[in-house]
Amino acid sequence: MTSPGSFHERLARVWPRIALVLALMGVAVPAQAETLAAPIGGQPIPLGERVACGAPTGGWSLVPGSRAVRPPFSEAAVGKSVDLAVAADAAACAKNRTSVTLAATARFPNIDAASVVLTADHARVEARGHRLKGVALRWRSPSASGVDVCLDPKATDAGERCTWTVGRDLGANPPSGALGWLPAGTPLGADVKLFDPDGTLAETATTEVVPAKIVIGSLVQPDAAIDLSEGSSAVPLTHPEAVVGVDCAPVRCEVANGRVVVRTLARDITSVNVKFKLLPRVILQKEGAPEAEPLVRLPVRHCPMTVVSGPVLAGVADARVVVAAERGCGQDVSAFLFRVNDRTARLVTTEVDGQRTAFVVEIGNVTGPSVLLTATMQADPELIVAATEVPVAPAPQVRSTLSIPGYKNLGFIPSNRPATIHLPKLPNSARLVPVSVDGVYQAVGVDRVIGDEFAAGLTALRFGYRVSTLPGRLKDTDLGTLVDPLQRSIHEANVPAPLAIQPGALVEVLCGAPGHARVVIPGRPTRLPFSQRDGCRMVLHRERLRKIYGTQKLTLNIEITDLDGVARSKGRVSQTIVLRPGTLPLTAWIGGVVSAFDRAVVSIAHAPDEAHYVDAAEMATGAPEVQWTILFGTSRARWYATTTIPTGLYRFGGESSSGVLSLNFGIISRFTWLDSEGHEGFLGLETGVMAIGLTNDKSATGESLTQVGLVGGIGFAVPIANRSTPTQASINLHGWVEKGLTGDQSLAFIVGPSISIGNVGANL
Repeated sequence: MTSPGSFHERLARVWPRIALVLALMGVAVPAQAETLAAPIGGQPIPLGERVACGAPTGGWSLVPGSRAVRPPFSEAAVGKSVDLAVAADAAACAKNRTSVTLAATARFPNIDAASVVLTADHARVEARGHRLKGVALRWRSPSASGVDVCLDPKATDAGERCTWTVGRDLGANPPSGALGWLPAGTPLGADVKLFDPDGTLAETATTEVVPAKIVIGSLVQPDAAIDLSEGSSAVPLTHPEAVVGVDCAPVRCEVANGRVVVRTLARDITSVNVKFKLLPRVILQKEGAPEAEPLVRLPVRHCPMTVVSGPVLAGVADARVVVAAERGCGQDVSAFLFRVNDRTARLVTTEVDGQRTAFVVEIGNVTGPSVLLTATMQADPELIVAATEVPVAPAPQVRSTLSIPGYKNLGFIPSNRPATIHLPKLPNSARLVPVSVDGVYQAVGVDRVIGDEFAAGLTALRFGYRVSTLPGRLKDTDLGTLVDPLQRSIHEANVPAPLAIQPGALVEVLCGAPGHARVVIPGRPTRLPFSQRDGCRMVLHRERLRKIYGTQKLTLNIEITDLDGVARSKGRVSQTIVLRPGTLPLTAWIGGVVSAFDRAVVSIAHAPDEAHYVDAAEMATGAPEVQWTILFGTSRARWYATTTIPTGLYRFGGESSSGVLSLNFGIISRFTWLDSEGHEGFLGLETGVMAIGLTNDKSATGESLTQVGLVGGIGFAVPIANRSTPTQASINLHGWVEKGLTGDQSLAFIVGPSISIGNVGANL
């Protein structure tokens, strides 16, 4: 059975290694009593304000006074620990004693400070010296700490060489105290106090390891490049802590935030030589000799940028071009600045199309076969991210014509209706679209234009140059403004409007009281009672006149004729009317109708005025366009009285009452029919009083034929003047039955011609 003493000794021998392994694994080691470590053969070490309560074992010995102990001399004691009971004074040893652990270490190593090399990329520290076997190297990085022990140093001509493993994030510029050595056999723990051979508590500086040389294997990643296509001119450093500065002449660069940042870069530079200035102890170890100021070549990947809109137009003040940048270029378009040759260009808009970004850049008036367009970062305008040559082509000649339906090649811009623009076809998917000019004219869609109704003077049409193959909304972006050299005036396009097409006729003739008026149909005679002669008027519907027809210039004629077609001067109207769109109609009353069956002829036409109407030369002249005819009379019969002077009548009666009546006079009434035009019929029924035989005519028997009698019968009348008027004159042929009122009162038959004057009566 193992004795307690032998177990304690065995545990004391293996505990440092167990603690070391646990520490390397990151496992916390339980705290023990305070440990005092000293190298073998060293001077006594103090117990502090305490006294030993007994003699130590393991080769340790008490110094008189029991307040210090001397380390062992034997190499066999290295790495062994013993417990020693202590108290504040001898009297307290019986009741209030505690214990400390005494640990014997190997003699302190002799490390050549100039030989210490930290290889940062391999996490290794190498040093030469003496007594290195078992020496532990403690390290502390920003994220971890640990200890490694040199178990098998290699012999060299100058002594021994050992290698320790440290943390990988220790870096190429470890801070003070990051590395330190412990002599062989030193236990690990926070409560271990290490004394030097002189018996003095060893200071940190005594055991600190300061690398005389720090070796790094790289400064940037193997595939590092200045990749402007990803929107960055910075290259991350693998060991920014080791870099003091950089020199990229002739390019300007600097170190910022652990990266090499390029500040200036021309478009023709494909690589940048970066000369690094490292910390004094740091060297770069690559293939070949180590370098204290290494030179690294970084390739430059410019952003690929191509012209997608075709050549830019020469001599155009607002000429624009569309360029596309691939991949990550343009992710932060607000940070881009463009230049054309040696002046600033304006970024108008952008459009993302799949894997590329299109930029619309206004480069202004340019000449020559091509211009250089460059893109830089706003944060560093001297850093050219992308560049491309933009071809320059002459601007196309603009020759436009205007038309409206039915009328070609207008010499002006209509202000009342859009006009269609006709342009020559451009090559390569290019096209021209009208550009509005506020207060002058407005573009309607992509092929029409309308003038401002308040504009005056002359103007030239302006056109935007577009390319239909551009992506998205860019196909509607103007890449320049071209001007038609032809100066045009702006006014209404006056074209003849339909005058009497129903419904919504522009001109109407109405007869009758308002609200009960009758619409007179043009081209067809309308018969109205004579009593309605004062209720007819022409209505010009300004409210129906559409703006697209402009102002109408019309000629109005009204002619009133009597039954025989003789014009009545008071009813004659002939004038020109200018009709503009309005809110209320215009009314022209028809007057001058005097007698029944007077005829009113109303006609209207567009005035063939070339200064007013578009293409007035093609308008019909001489004949009216619309005509209304109104006949004021509906009677079918007439009764009237007239005076008659028959001559050469012959009276058939008895022997004493028959004979020729040379001169007669009478008043008769006549009843006859009327035709559709108001003309009297030739035959009529007649009755009246006649004085006959006024020249003392005699019968065959010598009896006087002079007498007054009533007559009645039929008559055949032919008006020869003043038809249907009180002064009408007619030639008649009568056949009457007479009843004498004086003289012979027997019935007789009278026949013969006469002349009648007068026509006083009424239509029935």
